[in-house]
Amino acid sequence: MEYAAALAKSLHSVVTLFHVYQFPDLMESIVPGADNTLDAEKDRAFAQEWLEKIGGETRKRTDIEVHVVVVQGSPAREIMLFSRKGGFDMIVMGTHGRTGLERLLMGSVAEAVVRGACCPVLTIHLPLAHPLA
Repeated sequence: MEYAAALAKSLHSVVTLFHVYQFPDLMESIVPGADNTLDAEKDRAFAQEWLEKIGGETRKRTDIEVHVVVVQGSPAREIMLFSRKGGFDMIVMGTHGRTGLERLLMGSVAEAVVRGACCPVLTIHLPLAHPLA
């Protein structure tokens, strides 16, 4: 978000925080000892609330316009569809830096978006080693 906000501020543009959740995501939702209830609406509401908070903090700090969109589906596919429909100039997204077997099993959303997007994609390796000033 920090990179996207800095770019948007310098270019006098708008940021759309876009989140795709997969339901059910058995890899993360079935954890021993946790509440394993699969609830798509709860997942969507949590993501919406979380992004609204981040967007609000960013609006206050940078005075840029921030929109929030949360959808369910396959992350790479939904990101590419949304960017095409929205006519965005750039996609800024974080990467988790998965390698080896984990990447083979889970795939790379960032890689798929870079290969299939209709606009430039800026990928940021997360977590940031040094926060932006």
